[in-house]
Amino acid sequence: MNETASELQDYREFCILIVEDDEIMRLSLEDRLQIEGIPVISAPDIGTALRLMETGEVDLVVTDIRLPDGNGAELFEQITKAHPGIPVILMTAYGSVPQAVQLVKAGAVDYLTKPFEMSLFIKRVKRTLSRIADARLSADFLGTTGQAFKPGTGVLGRSTAMRRIERLVARLSDVDSSVLLTGESGVGKEVVATLIHTNSKRTGHPFIKVNCAALPSTLIESELFGHEKGAFTGAVQRRIGRFEQANGGTIFLDEIAEIPPELQVKLLRVLQERELERVGGQETITLDVRVIAATQVDLESAVQDGRFRADLFWRLNVIHINIPPLRERSEDVLYLGRSFAEGFAEEMGSDAIGLSAEAEAHLLDMSFPGNVRELKNIIERAVALSPGPRITVQDLLPLNGEDDITGVSGASPTLRKSMEESEKSAIRKALLRNDWVIGKAADALGISRKSLWEKMKRYGIEK
Repeated sequence: MNETASELQDYREFCILIVEDDEIMRLSLEDRLQIEGIPVISAPDIGTALRLMETGEVDLVVTDIRLPDGNGAELFEQITKAHPGIPVILMTAYGSVPQAVQLVKAGAVDYLTKPFEMSLFIKRVKRTLSRIADARLSADFLGTTGQAFKPGTGVLGRSTAMRRIERLVARLSDVDSSVLLTGESGVGKEVVATLIHTNSKRTGHPFIKVNCAALPSTLIESELFGHEKGAFTGAVQRRIGRFEQANGGTIFLDEIAEIPPELQVKLLRVLQERELERVGGQETITLDVRVIAATQVDLESAVQDGRFRADLFWRLNVIHINIPPLRERSEDVLYLGRSFAEGFAEEMGSDAIGLSAEAEAHLLDMSFPGNVRELKNIIERAVALSPGPRITVQDLLPLNGEDDITGVSGASPTLRKSMEESEKSAIRKALLRNDWVIGKAADALGISRKSLWEKMKRYGIEK
């Protein structure tokens, strides 16, 4: 970006972290950035800086090399590991210039030698922020309704939490680290996984999605790693597994906690060695695959209970993104509801032009145990049924016309609702009796794993 364009850049969307133990210097840098209209926070030491980094709001770190509880090199290493993609500018006295040069070679974007002119400091900061802005503008995504969007524009929601996740996705564009997505059913883990892939250097290559909970336990190994002809009864021809299909791209392992213990060992080896053999085969196949895993289960508890391997957990949990439930980010309800309504209206050729004020108030009264998935389904049905021009409360209600939408206080008990509650209760009991092992619970209920999984998603049932 040239200087003229840089001068016109709006920097209010960014946040800079200043790490400097000299209070006068720290306050001076803060004041100047605020005058320039650039949001800033500060820390006197590494410990405070790392705690501030956990907020997910920092876009650029400017740090002194010499700090009371360590040095800038240590902070740089920890940022690179825990927050990949966040640029770091170093401030150093003349005697530490060689160290600063080494850190720039290791990935720091720039360094300033003290004492420096404040105008030079602002110039370097703005140049770095402009590069971040350029990177965001060049990364176009495809949204859930077929609309293009860019990181930082709020496509996941208007809440601070979701904007934070968008910014993190943008920072992951140049790294291949494994990502673990956690959160309740329906919060949008697959959407975030898609964004990570689309915004990465692997975009244009395969993005293979695997729902581990929906695969029969006897076929998971073959599905993931493939098999050779004759490897077992029914293997009449060679099958290319999902990992091979994803070669060069990304594989998304949804509900990773449902991988059987005996297969976790093989999955760990594949992740460590980046190679596999098909079932019944001897050929070693080299892999170039980025792994994104997701689960609604507390994997740390599963590790403690012996249901999930600790080494596999740490291999997957390089970068952890937790997606909060919709009930904890009410500011996203209307934003997403309006976006879904607009998208579905265009897709269906509907005359509905949006939500009425009463319909919006009704949505805000709901708790959405099914999260964004439930909201999206409700809006899709409303757009399909609405005569227009505005979606009303009645359009949001179930087809029987009763006010029994899950999550609305004071809902009338109906036969349908009673049957749903009985089914939910039976599913919960079966899961509890079988230690939340999907396959065993499905057998006990006399349904398939896939059917059980779909019902759990529908009712928002989780451990």
